[in-house]
Amino acid sequence: MKPIRVWCLLRDQFAHVRPVEAALGARAEFTYDETWDPEALVRARPDVVVCVNDWPYEIAQCLDAARAEHIPSLVLQDGILEWRCQYENPLFGEGGGAPQHQPVLADYIACLGNQSARQIAGWGNAGKTLATGMPRLDHLLSRTAVPRRTPGRTILVMTAKNPGFTERQRATTLQSLLDVKAYLETRPDLAVLWRVGRDIARPLAIENLVREMESTELAAIVERADAVVTTPSTAMLEAMLLGRPVAALDYHNVPRFVATAWTISARDQIGPVLADVLTPPARKLAYQNDVLHDCLECDGPAAPRVAEVLERLARGDAIRPSHVPSVGQGSPPLGELYPDEPIFGEHDIRQLQVRLARLQKENQKLRRRRRLLDAARGLWSRSPRTDRSDR
Repeated sequence: MKPIRVWCLLRDQFAHVRPVEAALGARAEFTYDETWDPEALVRARPDVVVCVNDWPYEIAQCLDAARAEHIPSLVLQDGILEWRCQYENPLFGEGGGAPQHQPVLADYIACLGNQSARQIAGWGNAGKTLATGMPRLDHLLSRTAVPRRTPGRTILVMTAKNPGFTERQRATTLQSLLDVKAYLETRPDLAVLWRVGRDIARPLAIENLVREMESTELAAIVERADAVVTTPSTAMLEAMLLGRPVAALDYHNVPRFVATAWTISARDQIGPVLADVLTPPARKLAYQNDVLHDCLECDGPAAPRVAEVLERLARGDAIRPSHVPSVGQGSPPLGELYPDEPIFGEHDIRQLQVRLARLQKENQKLRRRRRLLDAARGLWSRSPRTDRSDR
């Protein structure tokens, strides 16, 4: 059988797709397109298009071109849903950008699990969500379980790669970490491992174990700990998958899409919560396990499930979305979610179409200008230099 041709719109984040490529083996040919050029995609006429995130403008253009040519597309969910990223991130709706997953621009989205499939479906994406799991985390399923000690004495304190999307958020995260550090300094009986974003490590003045924000590196560090304290991130699920009690360090006082059995939201909670996670009650571990299996499809590796979706899309087979009830009564109006951004309060389709046409034209002009500037800089860098002192 002729291999399917998979066109990947990727410049990084290859760890999301490489396991799927390995699962398909000779059944597929993968092309990694770093140019994100719609014309190149159309000329290649692949069987299916894959991306990780679909919010960049160039990727949106490629997905539009694929749809016009009846080429199916799949976006892989990058990480857990997190309130500050979704609703308080200047990159997305909060700053006037395209809201993330509202709607999903690809034909389907491969979700981490049922929780995100429910939520994303409720954002106006009924029929698009597939609870496949996360291929990037498949390697964790094959690791030999390293038992934790009970009672434990080693705490791992972590943050997301980006500890905040605004200065205020970063300051709040830093304060929470300073409070945890101050408490741990009163507990010489406990060993502490730190794995935090580089920028936030400096004011903490700690020995930071982070080298690269990669899952393989994280797993070895988590297995050295008996319990984990982390700001909300996909690392919560990774630590749960490795059998560690996980407490969310969250001073931001915003809703959470991914629950945890333990939460630290104020300084006076640090001592009691750490005592609990180091000697975790069975009922809380059972609850954490329920959360894990709702938020991450982890009964077996995800890569074969995503591979099957790609093959079915390439063959034109019908795809059955995950049967999960959507959240709420439908997607709320963007104007209510982002009241400070006038564009989301505009309901006149004709007005929006005219604005879009103008912006697309302006975007083309700016991109042409950027290409000319890049070419000029290239010529300048290759041209022989004349020292002013020789004149």
